[in-house]
Amino acid sequence: MRILMATDLHGSRSALDAIPAAIREHAPDLFLACGDITHFGKPTSYAEDLFRRIKVTALAVPGNCDPPALIGVLDGLGVNLHMKKIKVGGETIVGLGGANPTPFGTPFEIPEDEIWRGLVGIMEPGAILASHPPPYGHLDVVPGAGHVGSRAVARIVETYRPKAVLCGHIHEAAGIVPGDVTMINPGPAKDGHLGLVDIGDRVVARIL
Repeated sequence: MRILMATDLHGSRSALDAIPAAIREHAPDLFLACGDITHFGKPTSYAEDLFRRIKVTALAVPGNCDPPALIGVLDGLGVNLHMKKIKVGGETIVGLGGANPTPFGTPFEIPEDEIWRGLVGIMEPGAILASHPPPYGHLDVVPGAGHVGSRAVARIVETYRPKAVLCGHIHEAAGIVPGDVTMINPGPAKDGHLGLVDIGDRVVARIL
């Protein structure tokens, strides 16, 4: 299965064109939006504009800069993956939106214990985890602040060993961590960055 992923769009108008173009070029089976789709809820019609342009199966989680009300919008579009487990192309995909608490009081922050309780009931070994926040210790370094990822997500990864973790949130920490659990943060789509993940006998991830 091939996944095209985008994270941290923040209402970017250029991403509305770049994502459909990348879908045409790379022919993914699934488009996955990993949070911060809007910029604090603006523009209000952005999610509808985005997903109506997507002509393949699509799923999404909100980010910490999205208002929790975006979950209802994603539900209405039939793409909501937040705190859900969905089968696509024979693969199980589990989603987490929002983020662990930040110093900035952003609109959608979730205490670590709630993240753990929400995921532990739906996660399974070998699934694909689509999480806006990265796991603590991986793809989560902010200069001057150190590691800021989610400890609950890290615990989920250690406990269930997913095939892949597709994340975002930390704009400065784009990269790929290869291994038995492949992790990717492609960097913000608002700056033109997307990720491509091929899942077969092994997981191959690259940043576009």
